[in-house]
Amino acid sequence: MTKNQKTKLQRWKSDFWMIAYLKPYRGWIIIGILSTLTIACLEIGIGLFIEQLTDYAVAGDYEHVLKTSGWLLLSILIGFAGKYLMEYTPARTSALATKDIRNRIVQHIGKLPISSIEKQHSGDIVSRITNDLHIIDEFIKKQFMKWFYQPVVFFGAFIYLLTINWKLLVFSILLIPFGMVVSHWVAKPLEKLADEAQLHMGKTNAVLQDTLGGIALVKAYQLQDNFLGSYRSFLHMEIQKKLQMEKRELLILPIMFSIMYSPIIFSIVFGSYLISTGSLDAAGLVVFVYLIFLVIEPISEIPDMITQLFAVKGASKRIAEVLNQPVEQQRDVQMKVNSKVDPIQFNHVRFSYQEGTAPVIKDLHGSVHEGETIALVGASGGGKSTIFKLLCGFYPMKTGEGDITIFGQSIRDWNLDQLRSSLSLVTQDSYLFAGSIYDNIAYGREGATKEEVIEVAKIANAHSFILDLPEGYQTEVGERGAGLSGGQRQRIAIARALLKDAPILLLDEPTSALDTESELVVQEALTTLMKERTTLVIAHRLTTIQNADQIWVLDDGKVVEAGNHTSLLEQKGLYARLYYKQFEDAYLDKGLVRQ
Repeated sequence: MTKNQKTKLQRWKSDFWMIAYLKPYRGWIIIGILSTLTIACLEIGIGLFIEQLTDYAVAGDYEHVLKTSGWLLLSILIGFAGKYLMEYTPARTSALATKDIRNRIVQHIGKLPISSIEKQHSGDIVSRITNDLHIIDEFIKKQFMKWFYQPVVFFGAFIYLLTINWKLLVFSILLIPFGMVVSHWVAKPLEKLADEAQLHMGKTNAVLQDTLGGIALVKAYQLQDNFLGSYRSFLHMEIQKKLQMEKRELLILPIMFSIMYSPIIFSIVFGSYLISTGSLDAAGLVVFVYLIFLVIEPISEIPDMITQLFAVKGASKRIAEVLNQPVEQQRDVQMKVNSKVDPIQFNHVRFSYQEGTAPVIKDLHGSVHEGETIALVGASGGGKSTIFKLLCGFYPMKTGEGDITIFGQSIRDWNLDQLRSSLSLVTQDSYLFAGSIYDNIAYGREGATKEEVIEVAKIANAHSFILDLPEGYQTEVGERGAGLSGGQRQRIAIARALLKDAPILLLDEPTSALDTESELVVQEALTTLMKERTTLVIAHRLTTIQNADQIWVLDDGKVVEAGNHTSLLEQKGLYARLYYKQFEDAYLDKGLVRQ
C-alpha cells in the first residue's frame, strides 16, 4: 500500500469512526446483509420467472403458467420476510449504536477539563449530541444497507440484460454516464453546505439556550430584541444553507428523471424494432423492461446516497471534534492521606490561564492548618476563585508554577476523583439539578439513606421549609432550582455538602446574593457545616468572616496582608479600606483616606 493510499485510508477511518460502534451488533448486521443480498437475488430471479411466464403464456402452456406463477408468488412471500429483516436490522442496530455513541459522548464530556468546556457553548455541544447524531442515525437506518443492496442488484440485472440483448442494453443506457458526471458535480458542495448548516444550527441553539437560561436577566435588562436579533441572524444563515442544499438536491431531480425514464423509453422503442426484425421476442422485451428498472434504480439512488454520505461525514466530524478533545489526566493511584500534616499548603504558586498571558496568581505561599478557617478577600480579579479552581484540579498546574500539597501530597500526584472526594464546594449560585429536592441532597454521597438525607437537611435549616412544600422532599426544583428562593437553594446545597462530609470545605461567597434575613439563616447553617472542617471561604461581605482564624488579603495575585479581623483593622491597610468601604460613615471616624 502506497503512502497516499495509507493517508486516504486513515482519513476514511477518521471520518467514519462511528463504524467501530457497529461492531458489538455485527450479528444483526450480518443478518441484515444476508437478508439484503437475498432480496437482491430474488429481485433478479423474479425476472427469470417473468420471462418464463411470458413464454408459456404466448405458447398457451397454462399448466406451466400456473407452476411458474406459484414459484413467483413464493419468491414474493420470501421477499416480504427478507424485506422486513432488511429494514428492521439496521433500525435496531442504529438505535443501539447511537445510544452507545450518545453515552460515550456524555461520558467523555464529563471527563473533559473545565478549561475545554468553558471554551465551548453548551448549546453547540447539545446540537452535536442531538442534531448531528440524528443524521448518523438516519444514515445507518436508511442508507447503510443500500450500499450492499444496490451494487448486487445493479450488476446482477446488468449481466442478465447482456444475455438478453447487448445492443438494446447499450442503446438504452446512453444518457446514464452523462447524468452520473453531472449529478456528481452538483452534489459535490453538499458536504460543505451540510457542515455549515449544522454549525449555524449549533449557534442558533446556543442563543436559544442563553435566552431560556437567563430569562430573568433578559427581561430585566430588556434584552429580548438583542437576543431575538441574534437568533434570527443565526437562524437565517442556517435556513440559507439548508435552502442552498435543497436547491442542489432539486437540481439533481431532472437528471434523475432522465436517468430513470430515458432507458425505459429507449428500450421500448428499440426493442419493438428488434422484435420486428426477429432479433428479440416478446418475453425478452418484457423482462428487459423489468430488469432495466433494477439497473437504473441503483444509479438514480447514487446522488442521494452520496448526499447522505457527505452529510454523515460532516456530522461525524463535528462529533469527533468533541470526542477527540483530551480528557483530564487521571493518575491511577490512591493517595495515602497524612493527617499529621497541614491539609493545604501553597508553595510559591504562580498560575496563568493561557500561555504568554499575565499570571492571575503571582506568588501564593502559606499553610492552612487542620480545622482552621481561612478567609480570602480582595478586589475582583485578585485570584480568589482561581485558587478554588486549582484546589479542585479544574486547571492543571504546570512545571515551574510552584506547588499545592493536599494532606502532604502534591496536587499533581493526586487521582482527581480522590482529590475531589476530599473537597466540598458551596458557591454563591448553588446549582440544583433537575429532579426532586431529595435527589439534589442525596447527590452528596452515593448510597445515602433517607434518614441521613433528612438529618443533614435538619442541620442545614432546610427541613422545615421542605415539609411546607406540597410534595415535601419529592418536590421538583425546576431547571437550576428556579422553583425555590436563593436562600432555600443555598440550604439545600449546604445539606448536600454536609452529606458528602469531606474534610476540606470551599465556600465561594455563599451568602453574597442573599437578603439579610436569608443570610442569617444560611450563615447559621454554614457555621454548623464548618465545624471541625478545614475551610477556605471567599468573602464578599466582610462582616461574615470576622470570626475567621486567618484572613488573607489578595491583591494582584499575591497575599499582601494576613491576620485576624482585629489585627488587620489595626494595620489600617488594604483590608481596613475594604472593610470600611462597606460602611461609608466609618471613614470619617477612622480617618482613613480612600486610594
